[in-house]
Amino acid sequence: MSEYIKGILLTSAGVLILSIDSLLIRLIAADSFDLLFWRGLLMSIAISFVLKIQRSTSSWLPMDAVSLRSSFLMAIHIVAFVMAINLSNVANVLVILSAAPLFAAVLGWIFLREMPQPITWAAILLAMIGIGWVLAGSWSEPNFKGDLLALICCIGLAARFVNDRSVSHRDMTPSLIVAGLMLALVSFFAGSPMGFSGNSWWYMVALCLFVSPLALTLITIGPMRLPAAEVGMLMLLETAVGPLWVWLFLSEEPSSAALQGGSLVIGTLLLHSLYQWRQNQLESV
Repeated sequence: MSEYIKGILLTSAGVLILSIDSLLIRLIAADSFDLLFWRGLLMSIAISFVLKIQRSTSSWLPMDAVSLRSSFLMAIHIVAFVMAINLSNVANVLVILSAAPLFAAVLGWIFLREMPQPITWAAILLAMIGIGWVLAGSWSEPNFKGDLLALICCIGLAARFVNDRSVSHRDMTPSLIVAGLMLALVSFFAGSPMGFSGNSWWYMVALCLFVSPLALTLITIGPMRLPAAEVGMLMLLETAVGPLWVWLFLSEEPSSAALQGGSLVIGTLLLHSLYQWRQNQLESV
C-alpha cells in the first residue's frame, strides 16, 4: 500500500508540474523555433545527466531503426505541441492531446495486431466525436490551424507509444537525447535562438531545465507503482488543470466547443479507465 500511495503522489505531482508547461510557453512569447532550439538542447543535456547518474549501460546515441523512429516521432510531437499552443487555445490543444492513448490503441491494432476490446472501440468513437466537436468549433477561426497541429501532436505521441512498446524489453530513454538534438539542429536554422529578451529568458530556463525534466522524471517513476488504468485517469489532470493556469494568469477562457467536446473526451477516458481498473480488480480476486 505504501508503494501504491507513493505512486499516486509521484504521478500526480508530475502531472500537475507538467500542467504549467502550456502557461510558460505562452509567457515566453517567442517564435516557436526559438523556444524549440533551447527545449531540444537542454532536454538532451538533462537526459544525459540522468543517464550519467543512473550509470546506464545503454548507448546514449542509438542509431537503429526503432530508436530513430522513436526520436523522430518525439521530435514531431514536441514541435507540433509548441506550435499548437502558440496558435490555438490551450484548452483545445490539451483536450485533443488527451486522446493519445486511444489513438495508440488503434495504431497498436494496425501495427502490433493487439486487438482492442469492444469497450475501447466505443471509447475511441466517442472521443473522436468530441475531438470533431472541438475542431468544428474553431473551423472558421485562426485556432483551427493550431487544433490540426494538436491532432498531429496527439498522433505522433500515440505512434511513439506503439513504436516503443514493440521493443518493451529495451530502455528507450536515450532516444530522447537524439530527439532533442534533432530539434536543436532544425530550430537553429529555422529560428533565432538568441532572440529572447527580458523575462522570456527566465521563463525558458524554468521550462526547459526544471519543469519539463522534473515532470517527466516523476511521470516515469510514479506509474511504475500503479496499474495502467489509474495512470490514465491521473494524466487527465493535465487536461483539466492546464487551461486553468492560462485562465488565471492570462485570462484565456476556453471556448464553448472546447468545454463541450472536452467534457465528452475527458468523460469517455475517465469511464474507460474506471472500467479497466474494475476489470483488473476482478481479475486479481
